[in-house]
Amino acid sequence: MNPYLTPLKASAFALCVVLFSCTPPTESSLRTSSGFSPAGGPVHFGSEASVQLVKDIDAAWASEDMEQLASFFADTCVFEWHDGNRYEGPKAFIGRIMEDTLDNEWDFQWAYSVDDNVEEPGDWVHAGFDVISSKDSVEVEHAWYQEWYYIEEGKVLYWYNMKGTRPS
Repeated sequence: MNPYLTPLKASAFALCVVLFSCTPPTESSLRTSSGFSPAGGPVHFGSEASVQLVKDIDAAWASEDMEQLASFFADTCVFEWHDGNRYEGPKAFIGRIMEDTLDNEWDFQWAYSVDDNVEEPGDWVHAGFDVISSKDSVEVEHAWYQEWYYIEEGKVLYWYNMKGTRPS
């Protein structure tokens, strides 16, 4: 037996290993970066709260609860649509939604949140939707929509989407 490692020391060492290895990670210990932002800095995972906000937006939109939908956006929110149109404020955005003459069915495929500056508030959520648009029960288009939401303090301040058509 190693004279420097007595049974008491071995037990104390084993206890320390168990205690420290079972300590749950803190948010700061999980902050790893991957990639870079437009400003050139690192990108980190953002908050689950922001992802949940996007899920809530989707649920309100799907149930056509436009009052609830509007409540998720800041009054000064800017919306940039894939067709180049720009809308300022939730009322203008919802007006755009209500002008759509197609029936749209979608499957919310993914969402994740990224933070391009952990020293500043806010993060981005990227979400993807598989959308089938029809008119009078005839399919008009099948497309992927990718949306970006910039969120601070539980409100969307900026939103834009991109669309890529898919073969049916």
